[in-house]
Amino acid sequence: MARRIPILAAATASMLAASPAAAIDPEAVASLLEPSMVRIVVEGPPGAASASGFVVSRRGHIATTYHIVEPHVDAGWDLFVVESGVAPEARRSATVVQAYPGEDLAVLQVEGLDRPPVRLSEADTETPAKGTTVFAVGFPGAGGRLGADSGASFTAGMANRLFTGAWTQDGSQIRIIQHSAATNPGNSGGPIVNACGQVVGVNTEREVAMLIGPGGLPFVFDVIQGVFFASHISVLVEKLKELDVPYDGTRQVCRVVFGVASTNFGWYGAAAAAGLLVLVVLLIRYRPRPIIQVVVHGGYAVGSGARAVGRALLGPLWRRGRDGPAWRLCCEDAEGGPVEIVITPQELRRAVHGLVIGCDPSCDRPLAADGVAARHARLVPLGDGLGVTDLHSGTGTAVDERPVDPEDGPAPLAPGARLRLGNVTLRVERR
Repeated sequence: MARRIPILAAATASMLAASPAAAIDPEAVASLLEPSMVRIVVEGPPGAASASGFVVSRRGHIATTYHIVEPHVDAGWDLFVVESGVAPEARRSATVVQAYPGEDLAVLQVEGLDRPPVRLSEADTETPAKGTTVFAVGFPGAGGRLGADSGASFTAGMANRLFTGAWTQDGSQIRIIQHSAATNPGNSGGPIVNACGQVVGVNTEREVAMLIGPGGLPFVFDVIQGVFFASHISVLVEKLKELDVPYDGTRQVCRVVFGVASTNFGWYGAAAAAGLLVLVVLLIRYRPRPIIQVVVHGGYAVGSGARAVGRALLGPLWRRGRDGPAWRLCCEDAEGGPVEIVITPQELRRAVHGLVIGCDPSCDRPLAADGVAARHARLVPLGDGLGVTDLHSGTGTAVDERPVDPEDGPAPLAPGARLRLGNVTLRVERR
């Protein structure tokens, strides 16, 4: 399992890195939509009118409202498209693929139009939810008169409600979004997008107060503020499917959490869960162990220093159980405290000349106690077992009260044996 932990951690990091960016701010939404925006222009003998549209396919298909192309359909007015950021003189001819008067929608096409399509939300007919942020993108007519550049305008508001209704008395019943992202004449046909840059509606009209004058002529006397309406994007998606127009759709729901908009909170939740799993595994595998007193005996302090602590505590504990049972040499000090020396099979294999025990802190296993010499004894591997050799300590080494002669080679230490080093007697265990 320990070998798999780095792999699991790397997989978690890769999941986080592979998931798309978490948040899209308003400026990023505007930059995302700008290349896909076009101005729709119709010209006839009485004059010209303009509105907005947006690219829905890489074949040059454009979505807009029907009422802007109605003079072209009914009276043969010329129909043009001006790409966002392009001078009006560079306009291009467009054709109507299909018009939907009842839904106030139209699909156009411009040959050779090389603009990226927008992404259409197919998440739910109940989105965007009330109170969520939406943005209106388009070309208000007043901008051209006032000398604005050829880029699209961008306004923010919120979705107020969704309902089923019709644009005209005998029109089709469709889903309609009421919102507060300010629009003006010329914005018709432009997209309504959510905070993730997905198109959720097509701007159609705003509410005005009318007064009928002499002869039945209508006069607008009050423009009602903050009440704007758009066809729900599901209406356009249905028409595109009927026409077999390829479009870029997504069922990912745009959510806003703590002011951050994203379609990827599911990914982040999964990555966080995986990261938590890694942390739990690490805590279980390498949980804190009891501190081991290497030696406190007869009033003498433990051999100090980073080397002693590192070898006596961290190394054995980290590796214990990974390559077989460890050897333990243990007893109690004069005050009844535990004394434990741990030797792992891996350490024995790596120690070519064995592990030295003595009161010198530089020893492999420091043991500061009565009668223990600076370099007292050496622990060495004996096959799969453990042996001990006395290093001319002066106070002697014994196994089960049998002295170990420095000239006779290592004496075996079996589990249950008692190893005496000077005045310290340690019990030999393996676990």
